Amino acid sequence: MAVSAVRSIEELEEEICTLAGQIAAGTARYLALLAEFDSRDGWAGPQVKSCAHWLSWKAGVDLHTAREQVRVAKSLTQLPVMADAFASGTLSFSKVRAMTRVATERTEQSLVEIALVAPAAHLERLCRGLKKTDKPEPEESKCGGRWWWHEGGDLKVSLRLSPEDGARFLAGVTRAEYERRRTGDDTPDLNAPAPSNVAPAVVAMSEIVCAATDSPVHSPAAEVIVHVDHNNHGNLDNGPGLDESTLHQLLCGATLRRVGHGKLGETLAFGRKRRAPSRAQMRALLIRDRCCAVPGCGRTRFLHAHHVVFWSRGGLTDLDNLVMLCGEHHRSLHHGHFAIKATGNQTFEFRDQDDRIIEYAPSIAGSADDMAQRYRHIGPSTVVPEWGGEPLNESYATDVLRRNWDLEQTRRAAA
Repeated sequence: MAVSAVRSIEELEEEICTLAGQIAAGTARYLALLAEFDSRDGWAGPQVKSCAHWLSWKAGVDLHTAREQVRVAKSLTQLPVMADAFASGTLSFSKVRAMTRVATERTEQSLVEIALVAPAAHLERLCRGLKKTDKPEPEESKCGGRWWWHEGGDLKVSLRLSPEDGARFLAGVTRAEYERRRTGDDTPDLNAPAPSNVAPAVVAMSEIVCAATDSPVHSPAAEVIVHVDHNNHGNLDNGPGLDESTLHQLLCGATLRRVGHGKLGETLAFGRKRRAPSRAQMRALLIRDRCCAVPGCGRTRFLHAHHVVFWSRGGLTDLDNLVMLCGEHHRSLHHGHFAIKATGNQTFEFRDQDDRIIEYAPSIAGSADDMAQRYRHIGPSTVVPEWGGEPLNESYATDVLRRNWDLEQTRRAAA
């Protein structure tokens, strides 16, 4: 919408500041709804792996921004003073985002008071300084680990690492999680924490090693061996049995070796290592799909060339029957959580468990006038800080805040 040239600079400034406050209040409501939605797993579904993933698909938010919105939304549920100020339109999202990195229920009041008089750039610097002074928690020094197959068929792993090995492990897990989830336009977040659930990232780390290792025939270290009997019942080498869906998933495109056995258990065939398209076909698939083809996913690493009509059921290894899937969606597909149908000319249709088409980019509806009406009580000065242009002495401000917080904690402990 074009802005009329006859409006004065003062009028433009007033509307900009008013809208900034209304957007802040609207964002606060958006994050409050998001926190409840996430806590109730409203986003959960077979083709959706996180609340951030759901936001990227449904709300058109890039994954990095979506993860940050979810983080801030969760933090605000524990910071009522900050949440109230945010909802009133007096704090911008940029200020709240910075403060939630360091704020606690004990410290949020003083941080909000500073935020009301400081520009966002100063507050960002202050919070970065406070983050640097956080005392690290002591790490356990003993290390060890073991693994075993659980009676239910799952692999269980227990680790205890030294501080330096633990830090290296978490760094690897964090990087693997980024590589596992990233899309083509995603940029690394250097401050991203390690995922709370490390299992998917550890699997991703394993896939990196398996993909990078050119294992000789006699070495099983970087490949999966599946034993299949004359009735097509399968089990992992020295591991548990496999249900039909898991067996078909492995036979579809994993790096594996299929060992066939007769009725008496004798080895009949030591199969080829990989059932996969040629290099030329893989290049064509990557150029065509670019990423995981499931609507809303966009992951670009650990992609599998999936046979829409399963290879084990006679499906052809050609581009009309191949589609790129990330590891998680590949597993979900083989467990029946969604389905893919080839519609010809290298096009595909994705359907959920209720046979509804999964849309690639659902439309978003909204009205700026509706938001202005809802937050009409917010004026042009609501979000503007009471700042007189003073420079920020980051070191002094950080030291004073830390001293005041420590003093308050000592007083509470003595009370």
